[in-house]
Amino acid sequence: MRVLISIIAAIASILLFAEEQCVDIAAITETHLLDENRLKAEYAKCLDKVKKPSQDITVPIESHPDGSVKVDVSALKAQFFDKEGFVWCSDVTVREYNLDGSVRMELKAKNCLLDRTSRSGWLDGPAYATYGKTKIGGCGIYFSFADEFVKISSKVIVESSDIKFEGVEL
Repeated sequence: MRVLISIIAAIASILLFAEEQCVDIAAITETHLLDENRLKAEYAKCLDKVKKPSQDITVPIESHPDGSVKVDVSALKAQFFDKEGFVWCSDVTVREYNLDGSVRMELKAKNCLLDRTSRSGWLDGPAYATYGKTKIGGCGIYFSFADEFVKISSKVIVESSDIKFEGVEL
């Protein structure tokens, strides 16, 4: 009888934990959806205000604790909207670096809007990221550096030689 009660208590604990996780995921997803919609609207506003963008720029976005660059953004064209905290970019490359300076991740996009305050952004049009031997891409991408969250809206591509499906027969 004690074993049965212990098993029931364990299952109840697991179910409660799983339910909490689902609620957290739903709340996080809703938060990111609101931020994505905000950035899409701001992207359209900023696009209307782009007049004389800077050419061939690179901007550090985040630093490692030792002060070295962790993430930077390069663009053929960019315009800063300091009052709003946004950077509009065209023909973009985002790189994340390891502490030794080697490239950890690289993302290429046609157009984007970066929110320097929230550390999030909207990539309009096609974009592709390479992380090791994995390539992920698509169109209409929202991301949050702070939460390490990415959502690809359409034309999703995932290629990887790192993923192994051992014992799977199709």
